[in-house]
Amino acid sequence: MKRILLPLLLVLLVMPVIAQASVLTFSAERGEVFYIKLNGKTINHTPTNFVRINHLQPGKHYVEVRVRSRHGVYQAGQRVLVPNGVEANYGVRTRGRKAYLRLIREIRVVPPPVVVTPVPPLPRYDDRYEERYDGYDRDDRREPQQPRYDDYNNNCRSLLTAQELDRVIQAMSSRDYESTKLSIAREAVRSGSVLAEDLKRLLQQFEYESSQVEFAKFAYDYLCDREHFYYIYDVFRFDSSVQELERYSSGRR
Repeated sequence: MKRILLPLLLVLLVMPVIAQASVLTFSAERGEVFYIKLNGKTINHTPTNFVRINHLQPGKHYVEVRVRSRHGVYQAGQRVLVPNGVEANYGVRTRGRKAYLRLIREIRVVPPPVVVTPVPPLPRYDDRYEERYDGYDRDDRREPQQPRYDDYNNNCRSLLTAQELDRVIQAMSSRDYESTKLSIAREAVRSGSVLAEDLKRLLQQFEYESSQVEFAKFAYDYLCDREHFYYIYDVFRFDSSVQELERYSSGRR
């Protein structure tokens, strides 16, 4: 029986690594809006200049892109290969009367680290402490209470400092592509936590509102003061974006 259980246990341990999903992003290099079809399925029914596809099965996929510009509509179909556990960033380009995709970079998707915070032990009192209260009834003495944690979800671990925030903003401002800025911001917050005011500054580094909404949803899980999530709403120009984030945060409570 042990000979059967050991290989089965090894398979179960390796499966999360093998089945790790990939990510595929598309961004217009000249700011044009476009539609994306993946394996015959329309991804965005409203044209935009940035599309992100999460939890994608690794392997080969057929991508159809339709670009709308002032010169007309450009269409193209192209097969792309997305490796296992990788975020593949593609740029949408137009030349002549044709559109095509160009691989910008591939970034390894790193899962957020698991941080275990030990709970401090309860205070101990020796016999000498008991001797001081020999004249009191046992029920009148205060028993030591268990420490109270306001942050029951440990949302404020490894809080992003002001210096670290400035470095992240500097790194984002030095990049031209929206997908690269998004990757930098995600990597910065996924290993710790961030305040709502600092999240607002990070959102202001993005050029497109679709990217801001995407990152705000991602950062919600790493927000220290979730009760102040509404601080970021004045970053958005469209009421539909604010309403979408309100629905998202309400569903996560």
